[in-house]
Order: sequence, then C-alpha cells, then structure tokens
Amino acid sequence: MHHEYPPHAVPYRANVFAFKQLGAKRVIAPNAVGSLKADIEPGDLVFCDQFVNFTTGRNDTYFDGPETTHVGMAEPYCPQMREVAVEAAKRMGVKHHAEGTVVVIQGPRFSTTAESRFFAKQGWDVINMTQYPEVVLAREQELCYLNISLATDYDAGLEGDPSVKPVSHEEVIRVFNSKMDILRKLIVEVIKQMPEKRDCECGSALAHARMSA
Repeated sequence: MHHEYPPHAVPYRANVFAFKQLGAKRVIAPNAVGSLKADIEPGDLVFCDQFVNFTTGRNDTYFDGPETTHVGMAEPYCPQMREVAVEAAKRMGVKHHAEGTVVVIQGPRFSTTAESRFFAKQGWDVINMTQYPEVVLAREQELCYLNISLATDYDAGLEGDPSVKPVSHEEVIRVFNSKMDILRKLIVEVIKQMPEKRDCECGSALAHARMSA
C-alpha cells in the first residue's frame, strides 16, 4: 500500500471527476477502517450504508454557485451495488456485516480514547479518514458508490479488554495487506455479478437538486 497523500489532502474532487470523464458509472471503494464494536473484528468486511462526517475544511462539492444545488444524501451508498456485494460475500464465505455507519474523522492522527469512546457510544460502527467527501462527490457526479470497509483494528482499543491495544499504522497495513487477496477476489465477483442496468436513483441525483430563481 502506497500513501502519497495524507487523508485530508487527497484530491477527492479531481479523482471523482476523472472517473466521470472516463465514462464510469459505478465506483467500488475498498478502504481500511477501525472497528468501534466488539463484534466487528479485525479482518471483517463492512458494507456501510451510512456515514457521519467529522472532517473540516475539505473541498466537498462541485457546486459553489451561481446555481444552488442540494443533492440528496439520505441514502449515500448505492443500494443496488451493496446488495450485489453482500450476496457475493455470502457466496464466498467471507465474514461480513451487511450494513454499518462509518464516522469520518479529519486525520491524519488517530483518535484519542475519549473520542473513540464517544463515537462508539453514538452507536456508530467503524471509523475512517477518507470516506468523506468522496462518497458525496460521487453522488454529485451521479455515480453509484459502493463502500467495502475492511476492519483492521479496534481504533483506540476495546473498552473492557486491556489486552487490545490502540491502533498503529503498522497494524493497519499488516491486516489490510493480509486480506488483499480476498478483497481482490470479492471485487472481481462483484463486477461479474453487477447488472448492466442501474436500478437505483444514483444516476438521477441532480434531477431535482437544483434551485432556480
């Protein structure tokens, strides 16, 4: 895994726009996350269906005016893609969670124990630094977006179990690399099983999003 940009400096707008210009309709986004729940163990996959944004200062829209655009994000991840991915994981026998909420933090530092405890007490499932604004920008470009989160650690540790140590960069890379083959096989399977026709509202996200005087 090569990290050229820290998470707060990734050129999200340029990346997503490039996908659109190349004619892409769908985006598959594997990413590493920290678990906030005991039952989401390192090595598990989570197909997130919601996010909570705790980042600041990121360029998170293509619409800075003059035409005001409000893109709906009640269901930020493509339900059709997630359904295909969950079924693929079942067939492959991969331990996974069919839904989950990812809280996105600014980074590049990891959470304090107090922050991690706060996020967990909200009922959120995993934590990441890159899902926002990428998923929002994809919706603004009317792209379907699938999140495949790989839990690599227990964030700041596991409450009640002092033997579980806080996350380290080395551990994230180790677990992620150990599951790379499974991720690749899953992505290939998802691509094979994905229907050609998009049966979702992602491709018409701008239809009723613009306000005119």
